[in-house]
Amino acid sequence: MQEAEFDFWDFVHCSICQLPFTSSDRGPPVPFWITECGHVLCNNHLKPDQSCARCNSQNIQLVPLHRDLEPPMSDWFRPLPYSLDSIASAVKFQQDTFAGLIRYYRQACSQLSQTCERIRAERKALRKEVDSLQREVEHLRQRTSGLDPAHAQEPSSFSNANGKRPMADVHDFKASSSPRSIINPIGPNRITLPPGEQPNFTRQDQGRISSQSRQPERPGTSRFVE
Repeated sequence: MQEAEFDFWDFVHCSICQLPFTSSDRGPPVPFWITECGHVLCNNHLKPDQSCARCNSQNIQLVPLHRDLEPPMSDWFRPLPYSLDSIASAVKFQQDTFAGLIRYYRQACSQLSQTCERIRAERKALRKEVDSLQREVEHLRQRTSGLDPAHAQEPSSFSNANGKRPMADVHDFKASSSPRSIINPIGPNRITLPPGEQPNFTRQDQGRISSQSRQPERPGTSRFVE
């Protein structure tokens, strides 16, 4: 024998006189009301001062009781198994929503952790490179500070016989700042040959030196006075 389906409307009654709320198509014998304080009253027990006949609450709101009530009062009359199914569906929906959000943030956290590890490794490598460069700079600074300024050299201001500027000591060059102290190379006596004279390609260093020794005396010397 099949068990009849449970219907909570079969147990609805007036909370004062226990008059049942009939579920026939004709409706209840008298109008029924549900109060905002949660009590069912038949029309015979309504008070004119808008107070509840069951709990004596004042200035209550009354709603006509019928099967097509609006939520949330309609949920009060639903059979409990259907209410549990609805609650289970709501719980499953909320759980799936939370689980999806948790999975998203867990994946994002994993990606950020990998990025942080990569940045830490790069920072460590850069720190090592900076330390190495600092040591190299300090080493070069010590080598530079250990040099003797007296032995420092730089190109001189004159050219030699090959047309090149020889290296000269910076100390000697700075000590003799007068232009007269700079040694100028001795050039030839003549650049052009006299008329009728043929060029001689033999070394004439000795003759040039002797000719330089016989240069005219400058005014003011003892030989010039004689």
